[in-house]
Amino acid sequence: MVSSMNRPKWLRKAEFLLLAVLCAAVLVLSRANVCRMGTQGARESVLRQDLQTMRMAIDNYTLDKQHPPQSLQTLVDEKYLRAIPINPFTHKADWVAHNVAVDLGSPKSAIGIDDVHAGGGETDSDRTPYAEW
Repeated sequence: MVSSMNRPKWLRKAEFLLLAVLCAAVLVLSRANVCRMGTQGARESVLRQDLQTMRMAIDNYTLDKQHPPQSLQTLVDEKYLRAIPINPFTHKADWVAHNVAVDLGSPKSAIGIDDVHAGGGETDSDRTPYAEW
């Protein structure tokens, strides 16, 4: 076995340089992953908030008007939402409204929106589609 002191000086410098390059590469790659996860986490937070806001508007409209809204645009027109939010992943207002017959008490019922989900095919870090949130 050759001790590190018996190796030529240029070889020790090359080994040190290689080690430094490998360390730098690891730092750059880990930083890129942290940035990507940070961006995804921020988008997920916006998505959660937008879904919560739209769902609250649907519930409030249904309670106030005694029938569900016919569309998300109805919520904007009636001032329950300022605007239809933009999906932070698809950059479109591609929300999927869930329409059902809503029981408003005997004998009332109406067809309209009772829930909303994200459009697009993206998944979260647990591989759950955002469309299922």
